Amino acid sequence: MIITLDKQNEERCLPLVDFHTHIGRIKIETTKGSSQRVNMPKNIIQLYEKLQYEIHKRITQNPTDYYVSLPPADELSKPMYPFLKQLFDSNDKKSRGWIVDHIICFPFNDIFHQKTDPKFVKSNQFVRHQLNTFDNSFRFIPFCRCDVTDEGAEKEVKNSINSGMRGLKLHPLSQGWIDRIISDQCKRVLKTAADLLVPIIFDVPNKGVAIDITNVSEEARSEFSKPIKVVLGHNAFDYSSKEIFDCINTNDMYTETSGMRGKDVEIFFSNVMEIEGWENKILFGTDSNYFGVLQAADFITFLFSNKFLDLLADKKSTVDPLTAASKILGRNALRIIPNSWKMNIKETENQTMNSSKKLKQTKLKGDIPAFVKSLKKFLTQQNNFSEINITENTLIDGKIQVLTLGNLSNNKSYIISLDKKFQKLTLFPSLNNLKSDSKFELDDILKIKQVFKLKQKGRSQSLSENSFSEIW
Repeated sequence: MIITLDKQNEERCLPLVDFHTHIGRIKIETTKGSSQRVNMPKNIIQLYEKLQYEIHKRITQNPTDYYVSLPPADELSKPMYPFLKQLFDSNDKKSRGWIVDHIICFPFNDIFHQKTDPKFVKSNQFVRHQLNTFDNSFRFIPFCRCDVTDEGAEKEVKNSINSGMRGLKLHPLSQGWIDRIISDQCKRVLKTAADLLVPIIFDVPNKGVAIDITNVSEEARSEFSKPIKVVLGHNAFDYSSKEIFDCINTNDMYTETSGMRGKDVEIFFSNVMEIEGWENKILFGTDSNYFGVLQAADFITFLFSNKFLDLLADKKSTVDPLTAASKILGRNALRIIPNSWKMNIKETENQTMNSSKKLKQTKLKGDIPAFVKSLKKFLTQQNNFSEINITENTLIDGKIQVLTLGNLSNNKSYIISLDKKFQKLTLFPSLNNLKSDSKFELDDILKIKQVFKLKQKGRSQSLSENSFSEIW
């Protein structure tokens, strides 16, 4: 979260969500041989550690160029949820890049993507496993990837979203279907994502591709009742063509800003402001690690500059500049990403012979640890639960899972934290179902709900079902 000070020295807090990053390894061929481009969550956080100080330097060194001022560099950012700092070790002095609140992350066209049929199964699993750790799960939001020309593309999208991923990335150029964007295959994948209520971001190299993506999205919308939310990555690297802004002006079409640099930003805004409601159509992104600190700083600092104010005046816009900046940098992204999602769980209903009451059975797919199975078994015996959602990440060496307990009136999410010796299980409230404007007491969040002793049985760990009786 970015902290700014207005002319009256009033503090304004702006959320920051990066809608475009990658993790993994991608093979690169050069004249000198092959190498690999590598990007991991820690590298993205390091980008934001540097970005915080770059933004501060630009604004404080040229204060007359900006309509806001900033607190000291170390106070420029804080987590969207203040208790996050307290969940980490108080002796940990390193910066955690708190200027960014959420980071959307998907696979590269990586070394794993062709190892399965359909493609990207291993790549999507890798992203999930990297992001479902204690350090990463609070801020990173995983998106999946697929090749629409694969026969099993729709199934992989469904499996990925049901396993906790919250959006879809498509790259027509890398997957070789850039000349077949307007196709039944593409429409089926778009409808599959829309049916799961998740957005789709395309990599868009030019305006011709942007037009094709807009047309196929419109065709799919005409055949489907649910909204199909499509994001044009990089704004097609075109900041002046009328055709691009016609695409953005289409219902449920958005643009993403990665790659804009220097005067590109001003040119882009001078054109996008011609669209009614333009401030609701733009999503900030970096495309880390193809682009870096300088591009991100160019874009963010422009939103705080007097040039931005001058443009608003020239266009006779009545939009508050910091409200527009808040939407572009974070609120628009939070609005189109679902707050919660269905995990990889199937529920079936059986009619008993002696009663008309329907009983629900929950079947989990995947390799779920024994103690989680035991927890699930106990909870399903409680009549008030309509669903139990558990992420697929295994609890090894202190890694966590997120457990969502739903009932007829509300649902609660907990982070399950297991110590390295498999001796203690701790439940913390999770952020997954909290909205950015949620009100809560810090003591309520930090309070440990329950602690249970695990029974150790060789390599297989399990909990006694009686251990759970204290919860409810």
